[in-house]
Amino acid sequence: MNMINSMTNPTINPNNATNVRNNRNLVVTKKVTNGLTHALKNPWVKVEQAHSSSFYRDTLAKVCLKNQQQKRWVLCVDGDDDDVLTLADNIDKSKFLRVQGHHQPVAFDKIARALLKGNCSTVILNNPQLTDSQIIILHSCAKQGNTECIIVNKTQPNLH
Repeated sequence: MNMINSMTNPTINPNNATNVRNNRNLVVTKKVTNGLTHALKNPWVKVEQAHSSSFYRDTLAKVCLKNQQQKRWVLCVDGDDDDVLTLADNIDKSKFLRVQGHHQPVAFDKIARALLKGNCSTVILNNPQLTDSQIIILHSCAKQGNTECIIVNKTQPNLH
């Protein structure tokens, strides 16, 4: 099964799918025991709620600084300009990459491939529209690439 098909195939069963590095392809190989719940209770994939830009300056910058000790990249995908600049001002810019999808989000298979390659210490996904099975796949890719994946769901403050 090639990478594109394994990533976008809507019939993939999230209860028995994980992926291994096989050159550039992802191959379904074994069972994820507890599905999404298992994937979210680990150090590889974290889902965070960002209520303000201080989340990027404080919480996210600390994680990135800790992970940059590994001398690997921090990759920020589809972040708002203000949030990305806030984060960049607080970490080592020489190892900071930003990828912006023009008019559409960055393709899921490219995110998974970046996690698998292991060149990044941290991959930050901003407001991604992911299914449960995609989060499970990201978990497997992040674990195998020894890369932390942080999914940031930005919420707008309630103005009354």
